[in-house]
Amino acid sequence: RRTKLPSPPPIMALHLDVLLYCALLVLFIWRSCVWWRFSGVALENLNYISLLYLLMHILLVCEVVNFGQALMIDLKGEFSNELDSHSFLWVKIAMWITPFALVFIMCLTWFQSREHIRKIWRREAELQHDRALQIVALPAVYAVMAMSSLAQLYQLAAEHHAPGTDAGKIEEIRKISYSRYETVFMVADLYEAWALYQFGALTLEVLEATLAMRWSRRGGRTREGQDEVRMSYVAVSQLMWLGTAMFVVVCVIQAGWSLWQWNFGAAGSNWEEYDHDLRQFYFAGLLASGAAIYNVNVVESAYSEMLEAYSPLTKFVSVKLLVFFSFWQKGALGFAKDLGFLQLTDLQLKLLHSTLLVYECLASALLHRWAWSAEEPWYTALAAPPKSGPAADADERRPLLPGAETSAQSA
Repeated sequence: RRTKLPSPPPIMALHLDVLLYCALLVLFIWRSCVWWRFSGVALENLNYISLLYLLMHILLVCEVVNFGQALMIDLKGEFSNELDSHSFLWVKIAMWITPFALVFIMCLTWFQSREHIRKIWRREAELQHDRALQIVALPAVYAVMAMSSLAQLYQLAAEHHAPGTDAGKIEEIRKISYSRYETVFMVADLYEAWALYQFGALTLEVLEATLAMRWSRRGGRTREGQDEVRMSYVAVSQLMWLGTAMFVVVCVIQAGWSLWQWNFGAAGSNWEEYDHDLRQFYFAGLLASGAAIYNVNVVESAYSEMLEAYSPLTKFVSVKLLVFFSFWQKGALGFAKDLGFLQLTDLQLKLLHSTLLVYECLASALLHRWAWSAEEPWYTALAAPPKSGPAADADERRPLLPGAETSAQSA
């Protein structure tokens, strides 16, 4: 007979989505006030990235323990239609491997982050490496929260309800668990929106530096053309800022509202109203994410030749990958279920969604190793001050970023 899960340790009695949401806000303030140095002293162990990874490792241990508890109950229990059906076997095997995938993700992102951190200590393009660091950490943050949702649902499926328990009560417990499952992803979406914002900011910085270098090399000989390009750049940059900033704002409000309802509001006792309001935030998130991705894509497409050495398409795909899967995958899986391609229950479908996200975070982390190398030459070029005068005339036709000769000649 399946038994109820043992009471978790005190730290696991906390909802980790609340912990991460508060921690992200604190780290944002810490980065804004202190950044990488305090009174000229380098914060080697107290910088916000090191603290973020420390938190991620603590959450990783908590979630692996929670997952292990559910696994033990599952293996020792009786046959379950949710977990032991033949059609779900392949998902279950994939679930069991997710803790190893999560550890691998943490190792990949941390070692890559160390490469960027070393550049910051050397004062090489500090702001740009700082932005890249926040993007590189995205797979780790999202994978930990996906693992949190997976562990919660696995516990729900493995937990035994006493014989004679009212079916309506069980269904209510499930629906409430599903709503908390959504809240976990809202917190993950918040960091995802912030990473997309950082990517947009970094792309605009590279583009602005490229244009500034060209203008300084050519002096005032093409002032009218420069003004036209500048006006075009300003319009496109404002479009990108609006899209990415709105995505961040929507995710902050949606995650904060949901956490407030669960911890201080009446979501637990009136979850029907909560679920209705949650759907509105869900559609707002879909629209905001779509607008942000579109606006970033507009800049990447419009200035692709000028940004050739920056490899914006590769970087854009590495960031957009998780945005797409997090907001659209669940709906696609539900559509496949409705068409009969997936013979899964609602709980099984959510378990599949969380499992796939862990592996998609792994794919994203591997792609980041290629797309966000700390040794790319554009970091150095971006940090170098623009030339002027005779040096600019002698160097007029050479672009800012190596490999962009074609765009320089066409400008």
